[in-house]
Amino acid sequence: MLAAWAPYFDDMDAIIFLAPISCFDQVLEEDHKVNRLEDSFKLWTLIVSNELLKNTNLILFLNKIDILRTKLSSGVLMKDYVVSYGDRPNDVDHTAAYLRRKFGGILHERSPSTRVFYCHFTTVTDTKSTKLILTNLKDMLMRQNLLKTNLIN
Repeated sequence: MLAAWAPYFDDMDAIIFLAPISCFDQVLEEDHKVNRLEDSFKLWTLIVSNELLKNTNLILFLNKIDILRTKLSSGVLMKDYVVSYGDRPNDVDHTAAYLRRKFGGILHERSPSTRVFYCHFTTVTDTKSTKLILTNLKDMLMRQNLLKTNLIN
């Protein structure tokens, strides 16, 4: 299924996808049957598999790592909400690694072209680290544009 908005983004250098990973135990406000993290997986799948976006860099921000850490340390079990998580340890390191692999696997399996997997764990309310990440992304995109136009080797 082609998303109606995709043609508006086909000439973008990059799309930043923000997935709130702390919401693994929540449902969508508009549909109480849909888990919020599962909804992020589905939307990510639609974006990475879209033929019109095959040349667009995708940068994944796995956001709210601070809230995820707090939830897990308070005893909320990832496996109770994400069946595929299984019996892995319920700590932030294992959970973060699982989520990185899950989103990366979707990119690898579903993308119509080979892409680099750009993934950052973020707390966007931490403006200092967010600014550093965005500065690095700006530099990456500038370098790619200069390479495309043969201004640098």
